[in-house]
Amino acid sequence: MARCSEGVVHVSRLATIAQPCKGPPEQCACPWERVGDCDRGCAAEGAEVVMERGVALAQLCAPALDASVSRATPTRVSPFGCDEGQAYRCATGIVASCAANAVVGACVHGCVAEGVSVEDDIAVSREAAFAILCSR
Repeated sequence: MARCSEGVVHVSRLATIAQPCKGPPEQCACPWERVGDCDRGCAAEGAEVVMERGVALAQLCAPALDASVSRATPTRVSPFGCDEGQAYRCATGIVASCAANAVVGACVHGCVAEGVSVEDDIAVSREAAFAILCSR
């Protein structure tokens, strides 16, 4: 799991937490490790995405203004479904808006990982979804 908040990217660390946890809240929470700072802020503030640790910094930070990570596609019905709670999903190099059940773009270099998604619990623009889901 990786997340970006206030221009800082963190990844979760493997940990064993006793259940039920009887310690203070910080000992009962998932531990996070800082992997780096974003030069231009987060692609989407508060985004949490399941992705490899090695790509988290590049994917969760806002891309350079001249970066080309996606191209527009004619809106059409998504060729794959989304799971409940997903806002955007990337598969076979195609980014779909789950709410619209429509293709909204294609990744120039494919998806960062097959089937990766952005959850709908935070507001994410279409452009931010491209930055997070398309490989850079």
